[in-house]
Amino acid sequence: MASIPSHSKGRQIKVWDPLVRVFHWALVLGFALNYAEIGPHRYIGYTLMGLIGLRVVWGLVGPWPVRWSSFWPTATRLGAALKRQAAAQEECSSQRITHTPLGAVMMLLMLALLVGLGTTGILMVHSERFHDVHWMEELHEGLATAVLCLVPLHVGGAILEGRRLGDNLIAAMVHGRRRVRPRV
Repeated sequence: MASIPSHSKGRQIKVWDPLVRVFHWALVLGFALNYAEIGPHRYIGYTLMGLIGLRVVWGLVGPWPVRWSSFWPTATRLGAALKRQAAAQEECSSQRITHTPLGAVMMLLMLALLVGLGTTGILMVHSERFHDVHWMEELHEGLATAVLCLVPLHVGGAILEGRRLGDNLIAAMVHGRRRVRPRV
């Protein structure tokens, strides 16, 4: 489990930097526009794929809270999270400020589906082999539907976890700060 850096004292600390927050909301907006078929679908898709590529790199070189290593859902982290859930034990928010292991799985699953969505779109546009191929179009639409089905789970999980921790995680993705409880 990732712990808070020792220099983080006080009630709130900065967790998500502007790049991650803009990435998140641009992904939300771009997906919504493309799903609703509003705007230049192809170019919005290219932009989203570029943003995901940027986020992957930022997860390797960015500040500690946005690095993949700060929240990657290892087997140990997932096992500990499931044990806490089963035992109904509340984890102090000062122990973890980024994604929970289960939240990380959700985020990674959504990103993987979005990469699949972008890849199928690119293949249909730039490959004669997949242009106007019915099963590829169905796969593309199915991936979009899968992302759409995960959105309420993602938002609901953030709301429930935020209530459990006494922190508004949706607002944190706007202003970038998380509430930190003192260690007991």
